[in-house]
Amino acid sequence: ETTARLLFMAVRWVRCLAPFQTLSKHDQLLLLQESWKELFLLHLAQWSVPWDLSTVLGCSQARERLPNDVHTATEIKTIQEIMCRFRQISPDGSECGCMKAILLFTPETAGLCDVQPVEMLQDQAQCILGDYVRMRYPRQPTRFGRLLLLVPSLRAIRPITVELLFFKETIGEIPITQLLGDMYNMEKCATGGQ
Repeated sequence: ETTARLLFMAVRWVRCLAPFQTLSKHDQLLLLQESWKELFLLHLAQWSVPWDLSTVLGCSQARERLPNDVHTATEIKTIQEIMCRFRQISPDGSECGCMKAILLFTPETAGLCDVQPVEMLQDQAQCILGDYVRMRYPRQPTRFGRLLLLVPSLRAIRPITVELLFFKETIGEIPITQLLGDMYNMEKCATGGQ
């Protein structure tokens, strides 16, 4: 239930992001479907910092849902390392917002109708994050780099691992991409289509 709420928060954050609304509906949905797991994991780290994955993984149902292979074990370890690094860096709300924008606006996403505005928005988010970190944390010259280094780690996790680990119990066999589309469209209706 908590994970579903975090996913809903991520979708709501995307929906309320004004620059996102300037993109075509097709590109909006595609970017959301391609970045949901990174946004979810970042929300998980941001809002559940003391939460330990070992409690989820200690549950026999969770272990049964996951493939028993080296790749999955490595991804689970990576998720735990991301949570640990997140606790160490302890990014504030502005830094988290910029990181989410960097993850959302991925110009390499296959199938985009218009790559240029997505690339521009990602560049803007990186510049804003860099400027903010230099101004707010002048005594931490490596902070910006440490934040950006979380991005490839988040992207390295397969969507199926996140889906099986965090959502299988709550959404069952519903494809997460369908759920995301429904949540996004529902949120649009809830905000009056704005």
